[in-house]
Formats: sequence, C-alpha cells, structure tokens
Amino acid sequence: MPAAPVVKFGRRSVAVSLAALLALVAFPAGASAALKWRACANEDGFQCATLRVPLDRSGATPGTIGLRVARESRRVKGGQYFLSLSGGPGQGAVAAAPFVADAMAPALQRRRLVVLDQRGTGDSGVLRCPTEQRARLLNPYTASMAEHCATQLGPNRQYYATADSVADLDDLRTALGVEKWTLQGTSYGTYVAQQYARLFPTHVDRLVLDSVVGPDGVDAFLTDSWGALPRILQENCAHDPCKAITADPVGDVRTLAARLDAAPLKGFVVDANGRRHRAELGAVGLTSLLISGDLNSHLRSALPAAVRAAVLGDPGPILRLVEPAIGAPLGLRDLSYGLNAATTCADNVLPYPVTSPIADRPPKIAQALQALPDTALGPFTRGLIERVSVAEQCKRWPPGRFVPPSTAPLPDVPTLILSGRLDMRTPLENGAAVARELPHSQFVTVPGSGHDEIDSDLSGCVARALFRFFTDRRLGDACVRTSNAVPPAPLAPKTYKDLPQHRGVPGDRGRVLRAAVGALDDVREAYFRAADAGLPSTGGGGLRAGTWSTRGQTGLTLRGVAWAPEVKVTGRMTSRLGRYAGTLRVRAPEGLSGRLRFSRTKGVTGTLGGKHVHLPARAVRGAVEPALINVLG
Repeated sequence: MPAAPVVKFGRRSVAVSLAALLALVAFPAGASAALKWRACANEDGFQCATLRVPLDRSGATPGTIGLRVARESRRVKGGQYFLSLSGGPGQGAVAAAPFVADAMAPALQRRRLVVLDQRGTGDSGVLRCPTEQRARLLNPYTASMAEHCATQLGPNRQYYATADSVADLDDLRTALGVEKWTLQGTSYGTYVAQQYARLFPTHVDRLVLDSVVGPDGVDAFLTDSWGALPRILQENCAHDPCKAITADPVGDVRTLAARLDAAPLKGFVVDANGRRHRAELGAVGLTSLLISGDLNSHLRSALPAAVRAAVLGDPGPILRLVEPAIGAPLGLRDLSYGLNAATTCADNVLPYPVTSPIADRPPKIAQALQALPDTALGPFTRGLIERVSVAEQCKRWPPGRFVPPSTAPLPDVPTLILSGRLDMRTPLENGAAVARELPHSQFVTVPGSGHDEIDSDLSGCVARALFRFFTDRRLGDACVRTSNAVPPAPLAPKTYKDLPQHRGVPGDRGRVLRAAVGALDDVREAYFRAADAGLPSTGGGGLRAGTWSTRGQTGLTLRGVAWAPEVKVTGRMTSRLGRYAGTLRVRAPEGLSGRLRFSRTKGVTGTLGGKHVHLPARAVRGAVEPALINVLG
C-alpha cells in the first residue's frame, strides 16, 4: 500500500453526549436495497457496484454519497465475506483489489473478499485539497495548510469522521445480505475495524488487525510513537555492523534533534546529472524522516549511520534521504489529503474540543503538553513534540461537529494481531494493548519489520500466520525465527583515510579497496531506497560525486561515483542478492588507482597502486535481508 502520512487516531477522553453517535447507528436505512453488480472496468476478477449512503445521517444536511464497492467474482461455499479496510485515512481500496486478494490469499479459501473506497476516498466522492495534495514536503501537515484545506472543503467536511464510515460499513453488510463477516484492517483500517466491532459486535466473525492503532486511540501528541522510539532505535541498531557506527543511537537522535531545533542542517546532495544542489533539514523534518523508514526498509537501514554522520558534522548522508522519505507524488485515488485532514481533526484526542473557538485552543495545547510525562517524549523536547503534533495541526481547523468514538468492549472473537517490531507509526505496544482486551486473540510481532506487515513481509511468516489462523491452528512461532531487517549501512567516511583497512590488504591500499566496494554497495542501496519510495530508480547521484544508472533487471553502470570523496569508481556491474559481477576502474590519490574484478564466487581480485589485491566472496556482499536470502538464496 502507498505510504501514509504521520497521522494517527485516538478517542477523546472528555465527556460528550452520545446523541450524535446514536443518530449515526440507529438508522441503517438509506443504503440501497440491492447492489447492482457488474464486472469492474479495471480490476480483473472483481465485480463492482455503488452503494448510496446519506451524507448526514441526522438528515439536517441533505445529500448522498455513492460508495464504490468491489467483490471477488468467484463464489464461496457458505457465502462468507472478508472485508479489507485500507489505511491513511484517505487511501482508496477498490483500485488495489487484485493486490489485496493476492496478499490475503491464505485467508480467502472460504471467504469472499470485498473492499470499498470509504467516503471521501477513491471513487467515493473523493475530497480534494489540491495545494496540499501537490505539496512535496517532509511534513505537509501544518496548521495553516489544514486551515486552507478546510476552507476548500467547505462545511460538509464534518461528515467524514470514522463514525460515518463505520455506519456505512453496516449498510454495506446489510446490502450484501450477511449476518456476520470477517474484518481486516491495516493501520487506520484497524481503528475503523475496532470501532465497527465495538458498535456492531454481533456482526463480527473474526478480526485481523495489522499495524494497530491502540484500544484507547492515539493522543494528540503522538506519544505512542515517541514513547516507543528509543526501543525501536535500539532494535534497529542491534546488529554487529552498528557497533562501528554508534554506541548510542537514541543519544544521536536526541543530539541531532536539539541542534536542528536551533538551526537547520545545511549541505549538498548530488543529482542524477552529477550536479550538486543545496539542501537542508530541520527538526520537524527529522521526525518525519524517522517515521518514513516504516515503509522503506533500505531508508530505515541508512538512518543510524546518517544520523551519526550528521552529529559528527557530515550532512550529506542524511540530506540525501529527504527525497526518498518524501516519496512519489500521491494521486487522489492513492490517498486523499483532504479526507486525511478532515478525519484527523474530527477523530483525534485533542486538548481542546473541536467545537471550541480557535482563539481558545493554544493555551489548552500548552497545558496538555506540560502534563505529559518525560517518558512520553522519547528523545525530543516538548517544543518539538508540539510542532509535530495533531493538536498543532488542527488548532485552526474550523469548529464543527464531533462524534465520540465508541468505548464499548470489543467482542470476544478470534483475532489475529500483527505488529512490526520496528513500526514507529503504530508501535507493537499498541497491538499488545488490543490483545489484552481480546482473550481469544493471537499476537504476532515480525522482527526487522516496520509498518504494514501483510504487504511488506519477505519471509513468508505472515502468510503462514494467516493460514494457520484461518484453519484454526495455533500460530506457534510463525515469525520468531525470521527477520525482514536490512543490515544497517556503514558510516560514510569524510575521507578514505577514516576507513579501516580491509583484512588481508594492509594500509591505505586496503582503505581504497574498502572505499571502492563501499561505493558499489552505496549505489545499490540508493537504488533500493528510490524504488521502495516509488521514485524513478533508473539512475541517481553518488554520495560525494558521480552518477549511476541501471541496465535491465540487475545491471548497474557507475560513472565516477564517490562514497569517500577522493576515491571514484567507474564501470559496469550486475548484482544478484548482493553478489556482484563485473569490473570497476578505481581512481584514487597517492598512486593507488587500479582495476577491480568482481566475481560472485571468487570475490574481488585486481590491482591497486600496481599491487595485487584480493577479497573472498564472503567479504563482499551488499546489504540483503536475511529473510530474502533464505527464500531466494
């Protein structure tokens, strides 16, 4: 699924009348009596229909919304349905229906998949805020941008709360003619699924919750993420290569954040034409950069060394991560920024009532911020926590309707809960809290994995867990012995003389050898970071200089690429599971230039400075997830 913004949801703790909520759920009438199914135009193997629902279920504001729905064309014995809910909020689901079917295949042997574009997304009356949709920023969720979006959406923006979508879901269930169904949600979809299960417990057969919003929601300061961040940073760096990077990844983030609070980090990045461009990163951007690693494992693996380099005065490694952290532009069908803003400011736990005057809100934010315990802040200051908070984002959102989330108990139904151990958006502590509410739940944490387990797991353990869960077997250690972690990238040198020599190749010659191999590894990682971010990955710039481009499925062409500033490599290579084949010409100072030949079985042989060098194959391998090696190697 596409990358989602750093927006999460929680339940308000203040007392609010339930009248508005009851108005939503007491009158399921208004949905079409029958759905008219036709073959979907673009989703092979699926039928599509439109479900007409009221805009405002109280009837005070007239109008309806046509919800786009898709279901598998195949029939299943018993007529059971499996509803998959996408994340965001703001992601459509119908366009991705075939991909969802593939991902959920272990759960669909006796169930028929159905998906929908929830109100305000995809082809269901998508909400449009063009300026925000086009923004190419690490953090586009500022108070001024949210206020501008609210003005563009107009007063009907208040009818896009989670409770409205939950009521729509039960209209869909009624239209499908089923008494019970299985609900699966990812990220924000887990919040929708939990709210549905609390309001309509007798209509839920099973739950599958992937990357979980906690049972009490997420407060306006995102403290579930920041409180878990020290654990996540330590786990992400709990590998042998990290020993050469830093002894304190949490302290590095704390130090860098404090510096960026005072002044942004400035430096240069090299583009695909080999030109240097100015770039900078502030403290708010750093928090977004860390969160972006949830959906990009190669970005996440680069962060320990990039943060450490910035602390040591080398800005290049972290500044070039900004572009893949922002990712590719998202179309309205991928994610509606308008719906995201509207739902965020309607649903979240806020220090101020959303019905309150805007002028009354800043002091309430300050008061709530001061009441937070230090453990909730992670490695950040209160001022930074405020600037990246939902409370800040929504403080100028126009006063409007609020529907309180249900606090009814979850039904005691079989539940599978999936959490990535390195997930910052929805940390595993959330999944553990939901599991405690469900006696018949099974909780699986996936090592080395960030957000969205069903789509991102490479080891096959999540598919095994799904299969065992839907065949009523114990999950056992489905994911304990696997890992999706990409080994952490090494600390980039400011000069090749900072590098240790390669074993068996002494002195500066060994350092040049390490710089040459490091340049190749670095290009491979840059390729994967761009590809995982949805960016063009056919070429790019080296860390210090030069350019690279791809050839076919496995080929790389390097032109004067430098990882250490003084050592530049040029040549053609192929890379398969981190094993290289090809030849590089090395230009280095002090008469240490030469040529290196890479072989997948023999390693590296060649000459540097007129002397023979050799590294065995086991000493030369690009960063590869252990899970991928086990599956494909």
